[in-house]
Amino acid sequence: MGIDTTWLRPPKRDYLLIALVIVAYGLPFLWPETKVFLPVAALIAALPTLLSGIMALGRFKISIDVFNAFAIVISFMSGEIESAVFIVLMLACARILEHRTASRASRAIEELLKLKPQTATREVDGTLEDVAIDEVKTGDILVIRTGARVPVDGTVVFGTGSANEASVTGESAPVEKTVGDQLMSATLLETGMLKIKATKVGKDSTIERIAALMQEAAKHKSRSEKMADRFAGFFLPAVALLGLATYWLTEDLDMTAAIFLVACADDMSVAIPLAITASLGQAAKRGVVIKGGEWLLQIGRVKKIILDKTGTLTYGTLDVSELELEAGIVEKDFWRKIAIAEKFSEHSVGRTIFKLAAKRVHDVPDPDGFEVVEGMGVKATADGEEIIVGNTLILEQFGLTIPTETAKRIGSERKTDGHGSLLVFFDREFAGSVVMADVPRPEAAESIRHLKKLGVERITMLTGDNEKTAAAISKVLGLDGHVSEMKPEAKLRYIEERGRDGVVAMVGDGINDAPALARVDVGIAMGGTGTAVTVEAADIVILTDDLRRLPEMVELGRRTESVIRGDVAIWVVSNLIGFALVLTGFLGPALAALYNFITDFFPLLNSTRLFKRTGLPRPPLR
Repeated sequence: MGIDTTWLRPPKRDYLLIALVIVAYGLPFLWPETKVFLPVAALIAALPTLLSGIMALGRFKISIDVFNAFAIVISFMSGEIESAVFIVLMLACARILEHRTASRASRAIEELLKLKPQTATREVDGTLEDVAIDEVKTGDILVIRTGARVPVDGTVVFGTGSANEASVTGESAPVEKTVGDQLMSATLLETGMLKIKATKVGKDSTIERIAALMQEAAKHKSRSEKMADRFAGFFLPAVALLGLATYWLTEDLDMTAAIFLVACADDMSVAIPLAITASLGQAAKRGVVIKGGEWLLQIGRVKKIILDKTGTLTYGTLDVSELELEAGIVEKDFWRKIAIAEKFSEHSVGRTIFKLAAKRVHDVPDPDGFEVVEGMGVKATADGEEIIVGNTLILEQFGLTIPTETAKRIGSERKTDGHGSLLVFFDREFAGSVVMADVPRPEAAESIRHLKKLGVERITMLTGDNEKTAAAISKVLGLDGHVSEMKPEAKLRYIEERGRDGVVAMVGDGINDAPALARVDVGIAMGGTGTAVTVEAADIVILTDDLRRLPEMVELGRRTESVIRGDVAIWVVSNLIGFALVLTGFLGPALAALYNFITDFFPLLNSTRLFKRTGLPRPPLR
């Protein structure tokens, strides 16, 4: 068996050193002859600081441990053993504090991955088997029971239930799931039993993608973090000069040591990265991965936002935007007959309308007869009744008529809005119409209003759709402007022209958005529906495709920058006060070490405020 050496590394090492010094300090009260062990214990406890200082000098670098080591040596040389003891205790406690705050941030990824189940229940030819999560493949049918976590991303193919998606989206309210709905890995099925078809497994699953992107984000330092590193490089030599000047003027080694001990740059080198990491973790808990602190702060400064339409502001798939029923027609019966008529349709619109209808009635029998009317619609029979579903061209084909008001609305208002209508007839009598459109996401309008309240100056939509469709969506969502019939290369030119005044962000999901996302100040991808190329090009990925996260991230970026500014202000004030207290003789080496230890807490505590979950109130879905 190998020897456990973890006790030689922080924080275990520092706990042992603190215990050693405390025991050595307390023993003389019981046995006075053990007093000789106190200098030895203090010297052992000082070794991490002394070695770190020596290594820094060997690299021709001035670090905070160079100053600390100098102060410890002065205390030993002047016979102030108790001061040396107190200094090494404070330095060990400071190292423990820094380790705990830094590790708190890194534990977020570990806690996230713990939510992923290690096994799954797979159905093969009606037989259930428990398999390791690594054995699950795309297309497998998995059974999810009440109280179980979803092992991989998948589409519900059987059953109903409610899922708690808080682990991925931050939403604690259960979400009802039925056939055709999507389930994300690591979410919890609170009620019901579902069968899902695996769509994204292994590294492609939502939980794995969040963890991987968080790990990648940790490698990218923001300007604030780099500034803290550079500032420490300037600050420490300045402190060295201040110490030399103090000794030259006073010839007081204790005051010089106190100057070195009271100087604190190490807290800033921890506090700013801690603030960034805490906010990145908060974003990840909301289903948003920010690929580095630089883009976290940039999103808080954004003045203009450009949004792609299809797949971003809308779902990118047809849905029911309006339903008209004739008098005496029952809605559930209406949808049931449409589902029967479209059950065997192979046209994309027909398949979509069938899925929408089937969700409303569940049980859909086969039609007794079925006929495709090419380019117009379908005709079916069920229980002796004829059902016709199609566009306006089907009127002439079968000699059908519709009410005058309906004809006017289809011919003018819906055409202007860029919508398409399906007409439904039962036994050649008009039963109603269904308006199909690429409808906006329910949270889109509210999210745009929140962004405007946050001071975003202009929100524009870019789309390849025609002007009528673009204008209709823009009006509904309350956008400041839109550009229609736009090609991918035109999007890139548009970004470059608009990026000259203030920080610009763009949100998109398709391959055609990738060049613009890579060029803009902050590129944001809708990661659930977005392509791999788009996610790779983006700086921020909204894995849940929820636009409500956009204003939340703007506010989070601003709050993070505010906390960082607070850290800097605390650092400046605490150092100025510390130097004043030393130079006026109020602080000696031991008290200077205590002062440094106490003031280390202030910027760190300020940064840890970002671990608390805050944000905009949740806008209701309307």
